[in-house]
Amino acid sequence: MPQIYRPQVNTLAAPDTLWLKNFILTKAPHLLPYLQAAETYHLQIIYTQVNRDAYNRPILKHYAFRLDTNEYFYPASLVKLPLAALALERIERLRGQGVTVRTPFILEPLAKGCLQEVPRTAYSVVDCLRRQMVYSDNTTFDYLYALVGPGQATQALWRKGYHSAYFGHRLGRSCSPEENRCAEGIAFQHEGRVIYRLPPSCTSQPLPHPYANHPYLFLSDGNALNLKDAHTILISLIFPQAVRPAERFQLSSDAYHLLRRYLSMYPSEAREPDYDPREYHDGVRKYFLAGGDTTFIPPRIRIFNKVGLAYGYLSDVAYIVDFELGVEFFLSAVLYVGRRKPNYPPTGTYAWKEGLYFFRELGWALYRYETTRPRPRFPDLSALRYDYRRP
Repeated sequence: MPQIYRPQVNTLAAPDTLWLKNFILTKAPHLLPYLQAAETYHLQIIYTQVNRDAYNRPILKHYAFRLDTNEYFYPASLVKLPLAALALERIERLRGQGVTVRTPFILEPLAKGCLQEVPRTAYSVVDCLRRQMVYSDNTTFDYLYALVGPGQATQALWRKGYHSAYFGHRLGRSCSPEENRCAEGIAFQHEGRVIYRLPPSCTSQPLPHPYANHPYLFLSDGNALNLKDAHTILISLIFPQAVRPAERFQLSSDAYHLLRRYLSMYPSEAREPDYDPREYHDGVRKYFLAGGDTTFIPPRIRIFNKVGLAYGYLSDVAYIVDFELGVEFFLSAVLYVGRRKPNYPPTGTYAWKEGLYFFRELGWALYRYETTRPRPRFPDLSALRYDYRRP
């Protein structure tokens, strides 16, 4: 039998907080202005090294800079990552009703207001995952918001130990706080007929917000997910065995592979006709290494990631691999590039290029370090190679 598996050398509850700062000072001094103004930028970084034991099992070591789980930032599309995983869990529980990830479903409108103005297109969970992970689509976020339910999604993540999570509002359309506490009914379809329905649901009172009264929480029902939890969630989806059992999602192997495939897929591989390829080029949702631009990334490198961009906040949680060189590491960061007053929405012009430059350069600096870092064993990354030619 294999020796006892101890998945982590240190934990994100107590990461090394000196190494990253010293690394940037010595290996990436052009990024020093960001460190010197870290509070203004609301900068937080997590870097996780991955080594392998004799059975190719991952051993993680965490490093952080200014990681503060008590500081709120607006996560924007970052919340799509845990909701996608929860939606896959929900579908697993509906298999007995003849529902699969490829079963199309529609939202059934309620009587009035925002809940009456639902989109009419039928999407499957596979469609939602592809559009959200590859393009960061907002419309299909509302489908999964209804499928899981905002209160249920929040509490499910709390039970897993992700206490910063909060689903307070949709992203595809504007609704009142009361409407956002409701989930539309759902009708699953097969060949044009309804095969199963989920009834609409509402909660009369909001759940307590984990960042209530925080000066940066400019929406009382603002979505929330701190960087530590987002980073851990990504680790749990790439290496479920490397996190505590309570932190894992209850997914089949096929569901894990489906989500990883779309996390690493480029728009040119997804080929969604709704999206202009000139705008949605392959680097548009890859902040580390690509900087959200058309920067060429060698085919041997794959980035499994989810980003957020809104109200001056940029965030990215990523697992980066180089199949030829045996490089693999996790990297997450959040950066604010606006001007703001406490308790007010960020306004004005945002320095997006300034922020994306930081993400690109930090990614390459750590990638170059990883190519020279001694590691006990060359990893077998074959399980992470996917065929992106099929839908």
